[in-house]
Amino acid sequence: MESAISLQQMSTSSAQSSMANETGGRDASELEFSIITLNCWGLKYVSKNRTERMHYIAHMLSRADADIIALQECWVQGDYDDIRYHTREVFPYAKYFYSGILAGSGLAILSRFPIESVTMTPYTINGRPSAFFRGDWYVGKGIASAVIRHPCGIPIEVFNTHMHAPYGPGDASYVCHRTSQAWQLSRQIRASVERGHLAVAVGDFNSRPESLTYALLTARAGLADSWTTVHGNSRENIRAASLSPEDQIELLGVTCDSKLNTWRADRDISEAQRLDYCFHSSRLSTADMINVVFMDRIPGLNCSVSDHFGVRVVLRVLPEAQSSVNTGHAQVQEGRRPPNLSIESYEEILSIIEQYRPTALAQKFYRILHFWLSVVAVVALHVGVFWVKMGWPVFLVMFGAVMIALSGLLDGMLGFLFGRNELRALKEFEEEVFWELQRSKELVSVGAYGRTGSMRKGR
Repeated sequence: MESAISLQQMSTSSAQSSMANETGGRDASELEFSIITLNCWGLKYVSKNRTERMHYIAHMLSRADADIIALQECWVQGDYDDIRYHTREVFPYAKYFYSGILAGSGLAILSRFPIESVTMTPYTINGRPSAFFRGDWYVGKGIASAVIRHPCGIPIEVFNTHMHAPYGPGDASYVCHRTSQAWQLSRQIRASVERGHLAVAVGDFNSRPESLTYALLTARAGLADSWTTVHGNSRENIRAASLSPEDQIELLGVTCDSKLNTWRADRDISEAQRLDYCFHSSRLSTADMINVVFMDRIPGLNCSVSDHFGVRVVLRVLPEAQSSVNTGHAQVQEGRRPPNLSIESYEEILSIIEQYRPTALAQKFYRILHFWLSVVAVVALHVGVFWVKMGWPVFLVMFGAVMIALSGLLDGMLGFLFGRNELRALKEFEEEVFWELQRSKELVSVGAYGRTGSMRKGR
């Protein structure tokens, strides 16, 4: 299929002319910058055709019409080195973020503009080590940020993230974990705004537009979704199942589980969803263009580049924001404004925490119980060996005792260490939400939000 999102055909002269008029005759290119975000699906031994796909991604990025590249799931150091080798002349500044126990965060940022500082912040709540078959806890997902100096002098702080994935209904959906991560990210974004930076959040958020994650980034962090900035909100009520796969991308910006993606072609058409975003500071910038990219199939392999499509956004710094960004005054004032998150949203977050707490408590209790039962079992087996005949029976009893001891010790460590840590992190998360909720209620009671009812809905 011919892709309408070719990386070489993403800007038009008419759009540039329009932007020039809006900036008072000044060349819009002096104020604009473009970002591409892509989940590369680069898990070693698991992702199919990983080496070939990552090499193709490196080749395409070297020709990409973008100023900043944000990658997720680039989990193999060799794959990043290949990307870096092919893009080093186009994007002279780059950072690969190391975090986690096994594969690292999988996050990377490439830039045409100078990167002044970088930070990697692991998520406080990010899955469970017992769910080793899912791996989110082991790869150390978090927030990769880079302060990039635009040629016009404005500092852009790019937040690149990959949030915990949903694996099914109920506890497997990990809603509480993603909500906590969105809360943590929104807090960092607000701090960035207070420092006078133009904040941009990109990546795979594993969340739909109607989710709390989305509300926290748009309402609490004060960012705007580039897709709705360009297309408005009129398409929000369109059901994905009522559209063709092509229209799902054109009208809804679908990036995951599209039937046009060879790795997800077996999914039902209703499962198509938009999980990859670019959020931007609406007071300091606007989005002029947004496209779904990396839809083409790899020649020879006839497969999609990744199990996600990418997103390319053209952002433009608002001229009136330049002086305020340089002084930092407007951003500090904006950062001190109370978050415009609805009371109902705060209460929903607290409800999600309360619903998840029994799961965390049960995980901790049963793992510690397993530890103590294994102690009893090991002692019993060591005593019982005196009544067992020599030879294979003794070996089997002792081997069983060792296996029980190892599994009990592992579960005991998970219960005593991780279990307690998760519960404390949940409590801290709950306290932060509670205090902010109380403050919001106080402000509402004294009319700090006015009488227009703007607190009723976070977005």
